[in-house]
Amino acid sequence: MGAVAGRPMRCFLAGFTLLLVAGCSASKASQVNGDPVLGYADAPRAVRTLLDKSGMEPELKAAGARLAVGRHVVVAGDVGDTALSEMAHIGDAAVAEVDDLAGQTSHGRVLILAPQTQSDFASWGGAGYDDVYGLTQPPSWKDAPSVITLDLANAGLGAVTLEADGNLLRHVIAHEMFHALTLPVGGSKVPLWLTEGFAEVAGERMRDIPHPEVTWQAALPTDAQFDADPQNAYFLAWQLAAYLQRHEGPARAMRFYFAALSPYRHASLNVLSRRDLGTPLKALVRRWKHTYDAKGPIGVY
Repeated sequence: MGAVAGRPMRCFLAGFTLLLVAGCSASKASQVNGDPVLGYADAPRAVRTLLDKSGMEPELKAAGARLAVGRHVVVAGDVGDTALSEMAHIGDAAVAEVDDLAGQTSHGRVLILAPQTQSDFASWGGAGYDDVYGLTQPPSWKDAPSVITLDLANAGLGAVTLEADGNLLRHVIAHEMFHALTLPVGGSKVPLWLTEGFAEVAGERMRDIPHPEVTWQAALPTDAQFDADPQNAYFLAWQLAAYLQRHEGPARAMRFYFAALSPYRHASLNVLSRRDLGTPLKALVRRWKHTYDAKGPIGVY
């Protein structure tokens, strides 16, 4: 789910890859698992403002989108009420996981778009991203929301869809939520192995089953490999980020991550690694390769 500055962060198919609405009556909202699922016209003003600032209000209104309003997320889609409510629960849980991983407290809400068809996915911001399960558009200005768009109908690897695979859905939402909550306004210019690797750590924390064993040789993936060989690139980026989390400690690893993403940084990743992790990045990568070759992949964190 990586991208250059200003472009959406993408979740490739290979991804191992409440506010209880004030003034909303039972006649206007169906109750699913105790949460309100609203018709578009019944959304409270704060939610309508969020949709308006996202730039998606006309498309969602035209599609007759319904809304599940969670504590940290608003899910808008043309899928069933049960699915919308479940995604709101997952989204709120993903915010908690990301905040725990990143050592932060998030405020405001993230908008999650859940189109029923791939044609809707394209018109809701996914045009040109046919090879992904989801993507994140970080805020382009200070008051704009982060927007996650899910391609629920994409068959992906082995004809599995997000709609059909709960583990994959949790993984993708958590991965994208990491992007949504940690990327600076306007995006980032750091290598994809950094942003995607740490996002994969977040995604794996939301899965109920361990990641399958693989036998790829450890190597730092280039940006080009995230397009040419995403399955390998995402896995190895996750492994390196997980190694940094385990061996350097979550607080030090995230300090390095946020320093690298700072739009005002003037130091190289190698210098930042020496400062925040105590070791030059190249030396850390060599240690990771040695550990990976000797012990195999790191499991779920």
